[in-house]
Amino acid sequence: MTATAAGTGTEAFAARPVAGCAVDAAGVLTVDMELPAGGGGAAGAVLRLRPAAGAQATVVALEPLPGAPGRLRFRLPRERVLAEGHWEVLLEDGGRRSPVAAGLRDLRALVDRPLPAGPGPLAVRVPYADGGGALVVRAWLREGHVEAGPLRLADGALTVWARPVGVAVTAGARVLLRRRGTGGPRHEVPVRVDASGGLRWTVDLARLLEEEPPRAAYWDLFLLPSPTAPPVRISRLLDDVAERKRVFVYPHTRVAGQRVFPYYTVDNDLSIEVNAPGTG
Repeated sequence: MTATAAGTGTEAFAARPVAGCAVDAAGVLTVDMELPAGGGGAAGAVLRLRPAAGAQATVVALEPLPGAPGRLRFRLPRERVLAEGHWEVLLEDGGRRSPVAAGLRDLRALVDRPLPAGPGPLAVRVPYADGGGALVVRAWLREGHVEAGPLRLADGALTVWARPVGVAVTAGARVLLRRRGTGGPRHEVPVRVDASGGLRWTVDLARLLEEEPPRAAYWDLFLLPSPTAPPVRISRLLDDVAERKRVFVYPHTRVAGQRVFPYYTVDNDLSIEVNAPGTG
C-alpha cells in the first residue's frame, strides 16, 4: 500500500515526510521516515492519542539510517505499551508537530500469528492509513480477551468459534448478550469448551426479538468465564486489520420479518444488529 495525498485537498500533505513501517513477530514496531527534499532536521517523533485536545503523547528518538540521507528510523518495543485508542504519528521539528504520510506497511507477521501466552494484559498495535492518508497506530490494551474466529449464520442462529487469551474458562462459562441502552435486556447462552481450549456457542436469534413492539437494536457480546467472573468483551484483534467494521461485512438473515446480522464495531468488538421491520 502506497502513501497518497488523496482526500487532503492540498498539495502540502504530499510534501510531508513519508513513513513506512513494519511489525515483526515479537510485536516490535519499526517506522522509517523519508524526509522531503529540502526538509530540515527533525528532533524526534511523537505518537499522540486522538483526539489531540488534552491527549497523552509519547516521544520516541529518531535515528538516521546509515548511507540513506534524509531517512530516519524509530522503533517501539513491545514493552512500551500504548493505551487503547488511535495514536497519530507526528514529526517534531523546532517545536512544531506535523502528521506524516503513510507509506508501505509490512504487517505479514500479524496474520495468523499464534495466540499470546503468559500473564499480563494483551497489548496489540496495528498501523494503518487514516482517511487523509496519515499514519496512525491503532492500539488495544485488554486485561482479558476473547478472540473471535469463524462466524456461521444459518437457520435463524449465529454460531461463533473463539479462543480465550489470558482468561480462565470454567465448565460453567456462558456468553452474555446485552442490548445497548440503559437497563437494556440481557440474554445468556452456554459455551462449549473443546479439548484444545477453544470455545463455541450458538445464539438463537429469535430470542433477541422477544419484545413488543419490535424495534431496531444492537446487542454486544461478552464472555462470562465463570459464574463469578466479570464479563470479557468478545473481539477480533489479533491480525492486521485495524478497522474491521469497514472491511468485514456479513450477510443477514430474516427472523420474524427482521434483518439480523453480526458485525464488528469501530473498536473491532463483536456485536449483532437487529433491524426493525421496514428499515431495509
